[in-house]
Amino acid sequence: MDWSDVANLALAIFLVLVGLGLFYLFFRLGGLFGQLDTSVEELTDETVPILTRVQTTVDEVNQQLGHVDEIMTSAVNATKSAEAAASSVSKAVTAPTRALSGVTASASEALRSFKARRAAGKPEQGGPVKHESPY
Repeated sequence: MDWSDVANLALAIFLVLVGLGLFYLFFRLGGLFGQLDTSVEELTDETVPILTRVQTTVDEVNQQLGHVDEIMTSAVNATKSAEAAASSVSKAVTAPTRALSGVTASASEALRSFKARRAAGKPEQGGPVKHESPY
């Protein structure tokens, strides 16, 4: 037996050990992939019902938002109606008030004018005596 036979034997033993190491590594990797497959299946089994519930909840929320939209539309319509009613009442009250204000101002001016003309037509009674100046 010479050195080349020893080297060949050492190389053969090394390759057998590497092969056994790779077999063990691949065996463990297969177990890991099996666990990963199981975990993904469990996750899928748990996630699908949750997503179904979330979809149901979103659908119900959208339905309620539709009701809120109807309520808001009704509120806007009620506000517009109230605004129109207030405008009508304001116009109904403002026009007679302006007319009454005009009549009152006219009557007041007529009375003042009447008093002024009447006072202008009367002689002064008991007023101060006028003296003519000597100068």
